Amino acid sequence: MQNATLNPFSLLQQSFEVVGPIYGPLLILASPGFVVIAIIAQLIPLFGGIFSFAYILVGMPILTGAALWLVDQHLKGQAPLLGNSLDRAASKAVPLVFANILLVLIVLLGMPLLVLPGIYWGVRLAFALCAIVLEDKGVTEGLGYSWSLVKGRWWGAFWALLIFGLTVVVAFLAGNFIFAFTVGVISGEISSYDETFAEKILEVVNVVSVTVVGNAAATAVAPILNIYTVLLFRSLQQLQAQAAS
Repeated sequence: MQNATLNPFSLLQQSFEVVGPIYGPLLILASPGFVVIAIIAQLIPLFGGIFSFAYILVGMPILTGAALWLVDQHLKGQAPLLGNSLDRAASKAVPLVFANILLVLIVLLGMPLLVLPGIYWGVRLAFALCAIVLEDKGVTEGLGYSWSLVKGRWWGAFWALLIFGLTVVVAFLAGNFIFAFTVGVISGEISSYDETFAEKILEVVNVVSVTVVGNAAATAVAPILNIYTVLLFRSLQQLQAQAAS
């Protein structure tokens, strides 16, 4: 395990260094979110919203748990298997789902209160899923473990999680920019020969919405962020142990 640090840039660097062997399995675990949220929501707007909401509450915490377990096994020098990670997440499915639902409710409850309580509670409870799947905690134990883990290190955890969120946003925007730029160049080149065909290309762009492209880019960086989360969780544990000794 790497040295304890809450420096987000150091954590990102470490994440890129170790992602290679497990990028494929982690991408598989992240892909259902792209399919459900980006594609189904675009093809079937009414049911897509329902599927997306159900996935965020139920599917996402289970697959996230599998990803966290896979990463942790890899960081310990073991050869993690996708099937074993899914089995581990399935065995913790109930606490993962209920902890996720409680976390969402707590954060949403805090947001109307000048927003700040929601942010504060969100950071204090951000590692509940890690605690459940990596430390074998229950629902309330996992939330309590995360709350205690971040105590005295809230600002460090906040900045690290902020960079986490910004990475997703940057990937989302970059994917859209590259897609729009590529399509613009192609349609510009074609329009000098066949304006009608160029217009058809632009019609395709309207069908393939920015949500689909952006989510594809965010999914591509999800494996990095899974590793980042585990490294941050383990760093907080090390700092807590050092403070207690």
